[in-house]
Amino acid sequence: MSQPSDDALEAPSADDLLRLVVDLSQRLGVLEAQLAELRDELEKSEIVRISLQAENHDLRGEIARLKNLPPRPPFKPSGMDKITEQEVRKPGGQRRRRGPKRDKDRVTHEEVLSVAAPSVSRFKGYETILVRDLAISAELIRYRRECWLTPKGNTIIAPLPAGLLGGSGASLRRFCLALHAEGAR
Repeated sequence: MSQPSDDALEAPSADDLLRLVVDLSQRLGVLEAQLAELRDELEKSEIVRISLQAENHDLRGEIARLKNLPPRPPFKPSGMDKITEQEVRKPGGQRRRRGPKRDKDRVTHEEVLSVAAPSVSRFKGYETILVRDLAISAELIRYRRECWLTPKGNTIIAPLPAGLLGGSGASLRRFCLALHAEGAR
């Protein structure tokens, strides 16, 4: 390997650095002037584009009038700026829930299901199950199943009526099967 020369290891002199700074500042000034010119040209071309767009719209309307076509509607804003103009929703406000399960407060029918518990059992409340069913008018049935705690520590819960599977009733399942059968034909 060869040794580097002494010239390569020398630091640039103050005069060299000063010339470099002056050269860079001149180049920066030229670039800033070019940037200002380009911005002016861009503004002018944008104004020309907007005027040509309006003229094109007018000419299309004139062509439609001469062809006895219905008149073209005027230019309308896209609506993107409306979002920025709208007042921002206040924080802490109630947000609207979305989705199909917003109907928990619209129960149409409620049934309390009882279970035979030993006489010394303590009543512990209800276990609530919401079942969606369909009878041309939608129904939401709330089954309140009694829960009992026996003296031995076992929990007894009233059984659901026959025909309920998951959260859908027999009528809804029957309707879905009928639709499936009709679609298979």
